[in-house]
Amino acid sequence: MNTRYPSLLAAASLVVALAACSPKTPAASTVPSGAAAQAQTGSGQTATAQPATPTDPTSRMLLGAGFDVPRQEVASTDFTLSDLAGHPVSLSSYKGKLVILSFWATWCGPCKQEIPSVEALYQKLSSKGFTVVAVDVGEKAEDVSSFVKSYKMSFPILLDTDGRVASQYDAGSIPTNYVVSRDGKLLARVVGYDGKEWTSPEKVDLFEKLLKM
Repeated sequence: MNTRYPSLLAAASLVVALAACSPKTPAASTVPSGAAAQAQTGSGQTATAQPATPTDPTSRMLLGAGFDVPRQEVASTDFTLSDLAGHPVSLSSYKGKLVILSFWATWCGPCKQEIPSVEALYQKLSSKGFTVVAVDVGEKAEDVSSFVKSYKMSFPILLDTDGRVASQYDAGSIPTNYVVSRDGKLLARVVGYDGKEWTSPEKVDLFEKLLKM
């Protein structure tokens, strides 16, 4: 299934308020928001989406927490990338866990700002079926490895050296973070970092609720 994220509902002003970087490796970012958003129909044809408020509790909860949510169910597209040790790792290998799929780079200021609280959230919830899969965009393993050691990042790190996966996931700005459900559905997305820690009581409560669903 195409992973392009259809019909994002968050206000454009929210996106502007978030700090983000443009990847050095080009990645397509063609997902519009609001009334002009395009959605893929079941037949594979493109249909213009109309504004709507999500009615299911999960989407409303995520939207209220500042995430973009899709107007229709979106399955994540599987991919396989090398980790820092050169081993192939697939996104599908994390099925059964609640995943933050994070596109980032070592030179990106907002990425650096959010890493400590992302690591803290991972440490807090990893024993409950939660993980972070951080996809570095466009960098060499040796550069990423030294950065990871410096920032004491213990969650999985994968290397998207040519930006192919970032393009599939419309990570035209970084950080771009997706929330992926235990069964591989894309529940939400947030582009950029607003300075609010991932370990805030509100976000911890949100992810603990998602883990129980």
